[in-house]
Amino acid sequence: MAIDYGWQNRTVIGYHAKDSNTFGIVDKTLPILTKESDALFLITRDQFFTVSTPQISNVLANFSRYTRYYDTVRLIANVMLIPGLLIAFGYFLRQIGIFDSVKIVKDFLTSGISDILFGLSIFSVFVLWHDYYKDKSHPVRLPKAEKIPLNDLEEIRNTGFKFGRYAHLEAINFVNELTLDIICRHTKNDTINTARVLEELVGYPAIQDVFKRANIVIDNEVLAKNDVTQETLPQYQSTTIRSLIIYALNEALLTSSLEIQPKHLLLALFNVFPVLKQILLSQNSSIDILREVVRYQSYEIEKKRSLSYFNPNIPYFRKGGIAESWVYGYTFILNNFTKNINDQILKDRDMYGIGHNEEIENLVSVLGKISNKNALLIGEPGVGKSSIMLGIAQRINRGDVPNQLKDKRILQFDINGLIAYSTKEKNIEMLIEKSMKELENAGDVILFIDEMQELIPSKAGESGHSLAGILLPYILNSKFPIIGTVNYSDYKKYFYSSESLRQSFTNIEVKEISAVDALQILETKISQLESNFVGIYITFHALISAVELAQRYSKERKLPSSAVQLLESACSWAQSSGVSVLTEEHVSKVLSNQKGIPIGSVNAQESTKLMKLEENMRSRVIGQDSAINAVVEALRRAHTDIRSPNKPIGAFLFLGPTGVGKTHVAKVVADEYFGSVSNMIRVDMSEYKEISSVEKFLGGSTDSSILGQTSISLIDKIKGNPYTVVLFDEIEKAHPQILDLFLQIFDEGRLTSTLGEVVDFTHSIIICTSNIGSLILLNSLEDSKTTWEEAKDRALIELRQSIKPELLNRFDKVLVFHPHSLENLSKISEILLQELAQRLREKSITLTWSNVIPQLIANKANQPGLGARPIKRYIQDNIEGNLAKELLEGNIAKGEEISIKESWIV
Repeated sequence: MAIDYGWQNRTVIGYHAKDSNTFGIVDKTLPILTKESDALFLITRDQFFTVSTPQISNVLANFSRYTRYYDTVRLIANVMLIPGLLIAFGYFLRQIGIFDSVKIVKDFLTSGISDILFGLSIFSVFVLWHDYYKDKSHPVRLPKAEKIPLNDLEEIRNTGFKFGRYAHLEAINFVNELTLDIICRHTKNDTINTARVLEELVGYPAIQDVFKRANIVIDNEVLAKNDVTQETLPQYQSTTIRSLIIYALNEALLTSSLEIQPKHLLLALFNVFPVLKQILLSQNSSIDILREVVRYQSYEIEKKRSLSYFNPNIPYFRKGGIAESWVYGYTFILNNFTKNINDQILKDRDMYGIGHNEEIENLVSVLGKISNKNALLIGEPGVGKSSIMLGIAQRINRGDVPNQLKDKRILQFDINGLIAYSTKEKNIEMLIEKSMKELENAGDVILFIDEMQELIPSKAGESGHSLAGILLPYILNSKFPIIGTVNYSDYKKYFYSSESLRQSFTNIEVKEISAVDALQILETKISQLESNFVGIYITFHALISAVELAQRYSKERKLPSSAVQLLESACSWAQSSGVSVLTEEHVSKVLSNQKGIPIGSVNAQESTKLMKLEENMRSRVIGQDSAINAVVEALRRAHTDIRSPNKPIGAFLFLGPTGVGKTHVAKVVADEYFGSVSNMIRVDMSEYKEISSVEKFLGGSTDSSILGQTSISLIDKIKGNPYTVVLFDEIEKAHPQILDLFLQIFDEGRLTSTLGEVVDFTHSIIICTSNIGSLILLNSLEDSKTTWEEAKDRALIELRQSIKPELLNRFDKVLVFHPHSLENLSKISEILLQELAQRLREKSITLTWSNVIPQLIANKANQPGLGARPIKRYIQDNIEGNLAKELLEGNIAKGEEISIKESWIV
């Protein structure tokens, strides 16, 4: 699944045809406008940017002189520093009496010349200081490109641009000197050479860093091999520089950069010229990936700058003070089993709470209330409930909160620390009461309890009470805010039984973040992971693969946690395997090993296996070719990612009398595709006849016995292994409300348990069997007037009368199994004998038989209406029974050969 990087709706590029005074929007193809009368402009939510031909002409004419002038000024200023330093050093030596006897030096230091030189040096210091800090004190920075409201976009498309609502900015003012220098040096005689611009850009180390992180190789040699010439990147009139600057501006805004840099000009070229896009495609990359790498690098640069205490533009972070506790009150006892989150996040400049802006705003609103300030963050494991508290602490440190929350401390409650500390005090109840009194008196503390359900079962040991029961009076009083986190299942399990506890909190649902937010979180982990796993370089393809694969295959945990864990596992594997550059193939391999299923691109070996899958299944399943075709096609679609990712791999209904191979097909699929027959879950639907069995089906239990409470349900089995064949046997025997639950499985690929857990079926093959219409199918074999197609149609009519149409319509295919003929029974006998021979080979005994033996078995064992099952029993009773007798009598020794005798059958 492709990641939506969120570039859309942040900028709009438009054009103005001055001859006709018309305006339009540039959509997909980015044109290079050469006519003076045509001009591009760019609009964000609050600004619109333009660049004019006179501005370009002025830059081309004066930029080189401007740079030479300032280079000369800097050189002179640096030179003038030297005599100033020497004179200052001489003054110092004179003060300690070293030059008193040297008349020349003494006279020079007291002369007017030295004063003039020293004054010029001081002036040079001011010049250099001003030159260095002019952009620091009054920086010219690009504004942040916020998303344009959909209503505004619709208005632009329908009624045109209303420029009066935007602030007008000149794009040329945001182009840095290096980018202007590149453009000017490759513009001669009023013509810009775009091919030469590109050749210089790809040689810059900063741009090669972009390519390396994107795991692509682009240099001048690669450009030449891919037909990047003066024809594919032609020379243009200098008026086209306006277009390039607008496109580079667009890239700078989308990548959250502060100015237009050479890398943005490079992105603009790759976005304009098809030959460059093709180079990216040939290396399994795209402009989106390059753009995201540039955005990440901009973030890293700003992060490093913000670590400098001498940077006047860094945001203010709360440092605390020695009088803080005097104002608010001490928390001596509480500090022994809590962690100060505000202090924790001061150590770095990472962003927290990414993707949870809505939840953070809701939590700030709750904390800002006068009463009822307790909140409970409820969500699936891994969605980032704890990171929301880090985001709140970060906003408090920056002062980006209402006055009620300014200077608040967030203390995280450590249950294990409390238990360890309580062993000294011997009275956990008294300890909690004292610490809660400290909280009431402090007035500046928000208490954070992660995994709050752990408080409710008693961990107090000697007290005999749950910690929640001790804390409950303080929770109800709301004299200080308490924030807790809990999973859906634990919330229903623990909080529903205590109405007073439940009503003491405002519930805030924490949703799974988007894939692009998860990607940004992984980006913040790159430096740490590359530092921890020395020698590993993480490419962006690895990050993207970690997000996409975790979202698709690790349904037991949600983003971002699932993606972070997968990336960490991949880094660990790469280090132990001697891999230095982590790519998407390595991430796929790690997840494939973890899950035990084929994941990733289809290589030649896997392709051969998939193509031979049908052949292998036909050799093991006799007489049911239509079922094999349907299942194999579903598996091929699944492996090539053509199918819908939000549904099971396939959902099939097998219809037919007993013994025709319905269950056998399911076992063969499990063995051939998932690697083992054990990867099949069989559910006997006759156990779900009553309405009361709905709860049992959903993972609950109406049985109060220990056996009933500990029995493993379908929900538990799927959670333990979602990569499986699920066989629902004889679905017509289940209660109709049970069958209604199948609609959610087939439509959404999931099922919600009684505890609120969402169980994933998107990696499962669902096979349902039914004996409906079996009598019709069997009678057709004896009735020469009835064809098989007629019997099948009548069986399907009976099926529609028994099963709701909304359920039948959701099966990928309803397959009617043909009763076995004698010929098929003979082939099945052959397969069963081969399986027996294989078991004997393991005992070093060779079993042989003549061609007539399978036919004899089929004739003797055939019982109309029972299919192939009597064959297996007949072989057990007659063939295996006689072989066992021969072995016990000592007539067969290891290494010998024995043939099946006709007398064993006749």
